[in-house]
Amino acid sequence: MSNSKRVLLLDGGTGMSLVEMGHKFIDTDPLWSAAVISTHPEDLVKLHKDFFLAGADIVLSATYQASAEGFKSRFGISDTEAFGLIRKGVELAKEARDEAEKLTGFHKFVAASVGPYGATLCDRSEYHGRYSDTMTKEELSAWHLPRLQVLVDSLPDLLAIETIPVLMEAEAILDSLRHFPHMKAWVTFQCKDGEHTAHGENIQDAVRSVVRYDNVIAVGVNCVHPSFVLSLVQNISACKLNIPIVVKPNGGIFQQDGRSGSKYNLSDHVLEWLDAGATWIGGCCHIYPADITDLRKTLENVPNIHFIQKGDGLV
Repeated sequence: MSNSKRVLLLDGGTGMSLVEMGHKFIDTDPLWSAAVISTHPEDLVKLHKDFFLAGADIVLSATYQASAEGFKSRFGISDTEAFGLIRKGVELAKEARDEAEKLTGFHKFVAASVGPYGATLCDRSEYHGRYSDTMTKEELSAWHLPRLQVLVDSLPDLLAIETIPVLMEAEAILDSLRHFPHMKAWVTFQCKDGEHTAHGENIQDAVRSVVRYDNVIAVGVNCVHPSFVLSLVQNISACKLNIPIVVKPNGGIFQQDGRSGSKYNLSDHVLEWLDAGATWIGGCCHIYPADITDLRKTLENVPNIHFIQKGDGLV
């Protein structure tokens, strides 16, 4: 590494890590990992804490697939109770953060996960975004606003607007986020290859659009196949942004990619991603606490890399 870089490590995949802990909700529970907020909150605290202790500087709440409609349908509860579960998802991550701080002496950060509308449909449509072909930006913005209100009121350190398959939805969420000018966010796109979002927009056009919003402090990609990451980061870097680039690839064995095979070891590729411009790095599906530990150990041996220190802010 020729120039000094400040690197933040992010967590891995919540859902698949919960499967490793014994949960059996793959294709059987419409709420996916969000259900665990209600059914086994102690497991979420443990998992979030494990990611912090593994070396993650930022851990995401299990609210990616959470919605009032989903919780009401799954548990037969009221609007108020459903929004209370969304808030609880952030509170559990903050509880884990506080427990980890007692052990390490380091204060880390919690990002409230904001998944796409498609994630709540439970049909994997967040991996193509075609629902946006029959919805307006205003409809998507109105749908996201109540959930954003609850997440912002939960006082996370920032929002992780993640796995967004289509530019229009990213803009719709950020339009609603303008109601909360103090709340900062990163935006990460789901991508079908090294150049395009899942819906087909050019990744450079997508990132140039979202960085126009004052709330956005980092931008990048997540739940993409690791083989796409280098090209995506190079394309984003070519936009010459003045904010961090985020990468959170899956483990390379996620069937939705159509490229499933043996698992990638992210630490084998992280240096080329750093050279290309990424500085906020973690993982998604099939990336576990041990993988984050491996990433951190790899980076600790690299000259001119420095990690977040006590008292540091996010940027």
